[in-house]
Amino acid sequence: MDGRPAVAVADPTLSRVVQSWQPRFLANGIDPNDYQRTVSGLAAWAEWYAAWMRLGGEHEQLARDASRDGREMTAGEAYYRAALAYHFAVFSWVHNLDEYDAGHQKRVDCYRNALPFLDPPGARVEFPLETIRIPAYLRKPRGPARPPVVLFLSGLDSAKEEHATFEAFFLRRGLATLTLDGPGQGETWYQMKMRVDFEVTASSAIDYLLSRRDVDGTRVGICGVSLGGYLAPRCAAFEPRLRAVASCGGLHSLEEGRLHEGIHLARWLHIWGARDPGELREKSRGATLSGVARNITCPLLVVHGERDNLIPPEDAHRTYEQAGGPKRWVCYPEGNHVCNNIIYKYRPLVADFMAEHLC
Repeated sequence: MDGRPAVAVADPTLSRVVQSWQPRFLANGIDPNDYQRTVSGLAAWAEWYAAWMRLGGEHEQLARDASRDGREMTAGEAYYRAALAYHFAVFSWVHNLDEYDAGHQKRVDCYRNALPFLDPPGARVEFPLETIRIPAYLRKPRGPARPPVVLFLSGLDSAKEEHATFEAFFLRRGLATLTLDGPGQGETWYQMKMRVDFEVTASSAIDYLLSRRDVDGTRVGICGVSLGGYLAPRCAAFEPRLRAVASCGGLHSLEEGRLHEGIHLARWLHIWGARDPGELREKSRGATLSGVARNITCPLLVVHGERDNLIPPEDAHRTYEQAGGPKRWVCYPEGNHVCNNIIYKYRPLVADFMAEHLC
């Protein structure tokens, strides 16, 4: 020892997530000031959960206070902020399932309270898939009596409560949204883990939409982000009733093991219900668009960012190359993962694409 004080080494996991996650958090509704004050006080990844749960508790208390005073709109707005904070507390926290469960339930409960106060409001619905029921949020645009519908699919660590800001782009263009937790995601994880034939989810959703009189179940498209950017084309390859598909920052294959490292590996094990990487490989065997994408005959839009440090553009481009129907490839030079740093470019593009093919 030379007598000099030791230099603290920043937690590499925390450093990585703080640097890369901010655009996503802000794009999906977290207040910029809340983000800064929450992450600026952290010294290690182990502190992440408690910090975001505290933020959720602050907004939930604001919601309760407003509701007690009869200010229901203000309460709804605060419940929405609380739901997002609870979501981001647990979205990658699967190593402690007791804490994960607590944050998950807070997210769902607060979002349920926020739904009537979204603009336009949302409603919680469920539809059957084999022996279980899939939870989803249905939002309808103001005006059309029977609007077409966009099915919205989440990524590896997201859930249906994260996507209200993206839904808004569809809703403003006269499209309803049905945002769901499929197998292995959100609430449905407790009933059914991820499965290779995820496309059965889209088929069941369309069956459900056809049973409703307030939406047009014959005009349905599907959009997914990140992992959802793989799942949406997979659904379109097997469900011919889908009339358009958009893949945003998507993978081409799940069986290739991309992202099976660091905190991402824990999430993959979680959604598949796998004990270790070997079992994960077995459970995800056949989960690929190779040899499958050629069956996509409805219009396909693939959007990616050249600066995506999780999924390289060439991975998503394989989906585009192999698709069998009309298709469009858009890769933004400045875009990061899911282009969350330029949502004003890519989300209108996706929404316009859906409106063109569904309206």
